[in-house]
Amino acid sequence: MAARVAWLFTMWAAAMAGTQPDLKGAFDPAAAAPPGPGSLSWSPIDQLLTESIAQGAFPGCVAAVADDIEGILYLKAFGNFTYEVPPPLSPEAVDGVAVNVDTPYDVASLTKVIATTSAAMVLYQRSLLDLDTKIADPTLLGPLFGANGKDEVTVRHLLLHNAGFPPDPQPNYWDPAFGCPATVMEPSPPEVFTCQKQIYDSLLNQGLDRPVNTEYVYSDLSMITLMYVIGTVSATHGLTTDRDLRTDCMMGSAEGQLESGASQCHYEAFVRNYVLNSHPNGHPTGHPNGHPNGHPNGHRNDHLDGHTDASPTRTSPSRSSSSSSSSPASSSSPASSTSAAWESGFLPPANSWSLVPPTWNDTLASSSIYPSAGPPYRNRVMQGQASDGNAYANGGISGHAGLFATVRDVATLLVELMSSSRPDWINGTTLKHFTTMANASQSSRALGWDTNDYTMNTYRGCGNLSSTTYTHTGYTGTEVCNDPERGIITVLFTNRVYPIADDTSSDKIHDARAAFNNAVKEVVDGDGGLVRRRP
Repeated sequence: MAARVAWLFTMWAAAMAGTQPDLKGAFDPAAAAPPGPGSLSWSPIDQLLTESIAQGAFPGCVAAVADDIEGILYLKAFGNFTYEVPPPLSPEAVDGVAVNVDTPYDVASLTKVIATTSAAMVLYQRSLLDLDTKIADPTLLGPLFGANGKDEVTVRHLLLHNAGFPPDPQPNYWDPAFGCPATVMEPSPPEVFTCQKQIYDSLLNQGLDRPVNTEYVYSDLSMITLMYVIGTVSATHGLTTDRDLRTDCMMGSAEGQLESGASQCHYEAFVRNYVLNSHPNGHPTGHPNGHPNGHPNGHRNDHLDGHTDASPTRTSPSRSSSSSSSSPASSSSPASSTSAAWESGFLPPANSWSLVPPTWNDTLASSSIYPSAGPPYRNRVMQGQASDGNAYANGGISGHAGLFATVRDVATLLVELMSSSRPDWINGTTLKHFTTMANASQSSRALGWDTNDYTMNTYRGCGNLSSTTYTHTGYTGTEVCNDPERGIITVLFTNRVYPIADDTSSDKIHDARAAFNNAVKEVVDGDGGLVRRRP
């Protein structure tokens, strides 16, 4: 205390005399302050991710660590799109294509939380979506959904994956047995909306494997259903109108009727306008010049009261990326930079496909090596289009998969969620409701999200982050972990399914995920780590 008083007196006296103070030996408040994020050593994480690439867990990745107060603390890219061969859409790149911090990834099942669950949270907070409303209610999908025992299924059941659905449609939408018109087109079926009504009708007639609310079974069908629910609510309340919708999506429905599948188009528009592009002053997750993938006139709907133009302006959390690494396996850039060619969303434009790392080898050669992957569907290595076959068959937009995003965009969105920096959008009460484990007798699941519960979660991809961490993974090799006790968010995007998504790949990505999050925990909990300012 005496040192601080002496330092203040020295500064005051110098100011009165109009001279520079002599601070030699004086109290230095910066030196006495607790270490901030800029003083953290991220080298253990750099080393771990570099080693994961060397061990064949994935050819490249982008990783981020964020804090609910400081924003993005660490943002770094490692490796390449592929192993020692040019990516399919860049045959001239004989030395490969390096991953950078703004490389977009096919996030697969992260779509379930980043897009679909976030959209449900927005509607829930505004009392437009009651979680205990039955899906067969006339205000949602209507009585036709109640066929084959589904009449008691509610929104909550969909979010908890205990609606009674099987894991996947039977048959899958991409299966020739399902009969989508494009499936039989040679040499590769296009990603089009010509099966939109057929898929929607199939969902209405889909049966259950078990009674409602009796057992947890992770099911893509739950989030596919929720997509149609969100689209229906959005259209019914005028949150999205025809002018918001993608033209290509609407071409698949009969005169834009919700009951013919047009609610899929309203879902995409709602996610675009109220989740990914929800801030009144523009895109909260990166692109400053409007959405290249959405409405041709750049329209952003402002019908949601208290949500857009009436919202207070957000001050972005400060973002400090880790220092640049000299290792040839990694690259980094200032966290304030933004790729002008990219914005997260569904259906990247064709001229951006080459910017996305390839996913799996959907060919006969791959199926012969790993038969459980099933027969080939697209007959090519997937790059820039939805790797998930059912999302692809439905035009590339779905509630369970199909989203493409950058680590920066997702980390920024998750910071806004955890910090409740825009309570008019999604506040802390809503976040807590959706991210708390709901039924320990069935699973570790929260509403839409999973949790890192030490007892119920047997996967534990978030490693030893807190048991209350809410999380989700994507089959392509993506993961997010949000530790509310530490106020820490981790994002790790890889294309681990390239070139083959076999059991070895699954084991390696599990180990890499857990090790990454444990390394982050050690950094932020260590002697030089963050001083947490939790309430």
